[in-house]
This record gives sequence, C-alpha cells and structure tokens, in this order.
Amino acid sequence: MVKKSTRTFQLIPLANRFQREPRFYLSWSADYRSRLYPQQSLLQPQSSDHEKSILTFADCCKLDKRGEICAAQAVGAAMLGSKVPFNQRTNWTFDNKQLIKAIAEEPLRMSTQIDQADEPWQFLQLAMEWNRVVLNTDKYIWDVPIGADSTASGLQLISAMRRDRTGMLYSNLLPIKNINEAPKDAYSEVLRMAREAAESSVENMWLSKFMHDRKLAKPILMTALYNSTDYGNRQSIRDYFIDEGVFPEEINFNDVVTIYRFLMDASKKLFADAFQTIDWINKLVKIALNKSDNGLRWTTPTNDIIHLIEFETKTRRIQCTHLGKVTIGTGYSDLLDKRKMRNSLAANYIHSYYPSLLKSAFRDWDQPIALIHDCLKVLPNDMDRALERIKKGFVHVCSGDPLARLADDLNVSEQVLPRLKQGSGRLIEVLDSAYMFN
Repeated sequence: MVKKSTRTFQLIPLANRFQREPRFYLSWSADYRSRLYPQQSLLQPQSSDHEKSILTFADCCKLDKRGEICAAQAVGAAMLGSKVPFNQRTNWTFDNKQLIKAIAEEPLRMSTQIDQADEPWQFLQLAMEWNRVVLNTDKYIWDVPIGADSTASGLQLISAMRRDRTGMLYSNLLPIKNINEAPKDAYSEVLRMAREAAESSVENMWLSKFMHDRKLAKPILMTALYNSTDYGNRQSIRDYFIDEGVFPEEINFNDVVTIYRFLMDASKKLFADAFQTIDWINKLVKIALNKSDNGLRWTTPTNDIIHLIEFETKTRRIQCTHLGKVTIGTGYSDLLDKRKMRNSLAANYIHSYYPSLLKSAFRDWDQPIALIHDCLKVLPNDMDRALERIKKGFVHVCSGDPLARLADDLNVSEQVLPRLKQGSGRLIEVLDSAYMFN
C-alpha cells in the first residue's frame, strides 16, 4: 500500500503536466526475443489499473454502430470481468444507464459501487467516457483505449502447434456453439479436477474447501509450461494462502505440498500434450547443447533470428561485518552457462512466438494501438479488425510444424530425436474463435 501511494503521488503531478500537451510519446525496447517493454516507469500501459485509467489515445474516433457495441462490451467487462459472455457484458452496459450516469457524474458518492468492479479505475474511466459520448452526447469523439488479452498465451501456442484439441478448446482457440457461451477457463478446470481428486481422498478431503479460487491454479499451470521449478510453484501457493490469512494456522507447508501435487496432477492429466511438448523440448535442448558451443539459434515465422546464449556469472566471496560470508556477482565469464540455457529454452521459444504473432498481424497497421507481449489496446471502432488480424496472424505463425522447425534449426535430426505427432485439432478453426483474445 505504501508503494502504491508513493507511485500515485508521483503519477498525478506528472499526468497534470502532460495533460497540457496535445500528445506525448512512449519509447519502447525489444529484448532478444522481440518482446516489447515500455521504457517509461510512469504513464505507460503496462502498469496498474489506476495508471492505465488515466491514459487516452491522442487520436480519436466517432463511434460507429459496431464501435459502440465494442465500447459497451469494454464497460461491461471492466465491471463484471472477462469470464462472462460478450452479450452479458454488452447487456449490462445498456441495462444500467442510470447507474453508469450516476457513477460518471458523482464518483465519490458512488465509490461503493465502483469498488465492486473487476477493474475499478478503468471501469470509472470507461463509465465517464460512455456517459459523455453515448448517454449525454456532449462529447463528439471517443479516445479511451479498450483492450483484449490472450486468455492463456503459452497454452494456446503449444496446443496449436501440437493440434491438441483439448488444449485448443480450453485456451479458447475453437469456435463457440452459441452467443450465450462464456469463455473457457483452463485454470478453473484444472482447479475443479484437483478439487475432485482431493475430495475422493479420505485423508485429504478437508483440503478441498481451500481449492476454489482460480488464482490458486493460474500461476501453477501458467509457469509449469515454462519449466518452472517445484520449489517456486510451492512458494506461490504458500504466498497465496498467506495473502488469504490461513497460513500457517489452518494450512501448513505439508498441506501446500499436497495441494500442489493435486494441481500438477490435474494439469498434466488435462493438458498431457502440452507437458509432453515441454519434456520433448528439454530433450531437444540437451542434445543441441552437446553439439553447439555458440548458444542456440532459431528463426521465427516472421524471419527474426533468435540467439539464446548465456554465460556463467563471475562471483566473489567477501566477509561482511554483520552478514558473514556473502557471494556477489562481479560480471560474466567467457564460459557458456549451458544449465541456464537448458532450463530457459522452452520459455524463450514460446515467448518468441507472440512477438512474431503481433508483428505478423500489425506490421502495416496505421491506427492507434498499444501492444505488450500478448495483449492489445485499440479504439472501439478498430477492435473487430484488430481481432481478425490476430487470428489470421496466429494461424500463420502456427502453420506447418513449428516444433519440427525448431529441431531443424538446432541441427537435431529426426533420427536422433523423433518429432512429436500432431493431433486432430484444425488450425483453420481459430479464424472463427470468439475468445482467443478476450
């Protein structure tokens, strides 16, 4: 809370100063995988709910009919969250005109209602803009960004590469059957399976009452596909229960280990192909590193060459007055750190594909847009077109057999490491998906 307050005190005067300018620009950096990061510490779109809520595009649009629907969906999503169907988000906005008007015009009096929103500050920003542009029509144009995020980026990519229909289903790559259908939630499904497994065990049945929040499963499944460690995963579960105020009084560390086992077993059972892929990549990198003394290179579908190379850290032991002997880093040696490269290839390979997707989708885009990793922000009139480009770009980067291409790039033949077979999922169905970016 102290950090948030300090940041707010820094942010507001800066925003007031920038508000006098017709526009300002952000500078961005791209790491060696092409993942984009804003270089500013304040007033940038990869930040807190509050900070995002005071940013607008310098360029605007007059809402057309479809743009108004997209804006209404954004208002509803900020209040209800993105786990409800599109039509429910839209209906909430149109059915709550008086509430939105009251919130926009008297936000302090209506603060209790604002606090109920999934993203309170961005909801307030969108409610104010909706009130000015749509309800009161005293503002002619709309300039507030609306966003869409990948629902499970790592799982989406691995599942599409493997044509794993189960993974594609739960990461929302497949079409929905009717407009009232909500997006699938891979994390909630893993949590449900883990809870059922706990309930079937007399010894561990009592733990099931602590396994209802998807936030418990999300970091496990999300990071396990990036080769995270058991230690780190268990710590994230422990930290969750600390935040909930039940550790260590009601849940001890042995219980954390048990819950983690249930979550991992459920993840590997539901998404067997994804975890098989990670195991295959780990075998691949071990073979490749035995043949290479210059790191690992692969080419993305947009012809970017990624060079993964890590060097061992030089260290020095020093004697401190109060801390005793401490090891500090003093730079990098000329020796390759093959262990670090072996542990990081899966994550870095997957992370190189979403920048490739965004580059493929938006290389000639000329409307206002903010792109970060696996999410985007555009004006309401542009959302449909942006999502269509995302889907086409996704099909492009996942076409063929990307994992086989990775093995070829790393000079590992099929005789040395057999290629993984693809399943029955049809990549073309992604073009009709509703919630791929949500």
